[in-house]
Parts: sequence; C-alpha cells; structure tokens
Amino acid sequence: MKSETCLGKVSGKPLNSYYSEFEAQSAAEYSKNVYDNELAPYKCQRCDYWHLSPKCRMTPSQKCSRCTSAIGEYKNSYPTSKEARLRASIIYDEKGIELEVYKCRYGNGWHLTKTRNY
Repeated sequence: MKSETCLGKVSGKPLNSYYSEFEAQSAAEYSKNVYDNELAPYKCQRCDYWHLSPKCRMTPSQKCSRCTSAIGEYKNSYPTSKEARLRASIIYDEKGIELEVYKCRYGNGWHLTKTRNY
C-alpha cells in the first residue's frame, strides 16, 4: 500500500508501506532478484509501518530521549560516528546543508548539528 503520511526524500512520492518486517523483507528480496536493486527494510518512526530504503542510504537511528533540536524535537541518535557522518554526507549531497557530528553528552550515540554549541 502507499503511505498517506510518508514521502520519499528524493522523489517526493508516497512510500510503499508494509505491515510487518517480514513483508518488507520479502519486498526487498523481490527487488533484489528482479531488479538487482539492494533495499533494506526499516520501521518508520512517523507512521509505525515498514518502508524500504536503498542499502547505501541506511543509517540506523533512534530518537534520543534527552537531546532536542533548536525547534524542540528530539534529535536522531546514531549508534556510531561513522553512521552519523554517512547521514551528514547524504544530507549535504541532497540538500546542501553542512552538518557536524558530535557525541551525545548523555551517552546516547552520536548526533548531528548545524553549529557547535555544546
């Protein structure tokens, strides 16, 4: 099914949504076998369904329970600095926004910021 809330960051079109990780993984395997397209499933924090992302764009994250952005939203937390740097690079390539990586002061992984203010 097509998502009513989630859009592709590059295409701007509604994402395919899957009810379970198994269903999403099956779709990823189909895409690999038929189109030679490597996709990975992820559970969406916005809609609670599963979507697919190109494996090269996968940067697993979760919301930090303590750190917030300038607009008061909880920051994404990446398990390693390498994954945070990859996400920063993807954002720069797609939006031209330069971000820095820093370690969460509460030990919740790594965050991104536009300016260093810590």
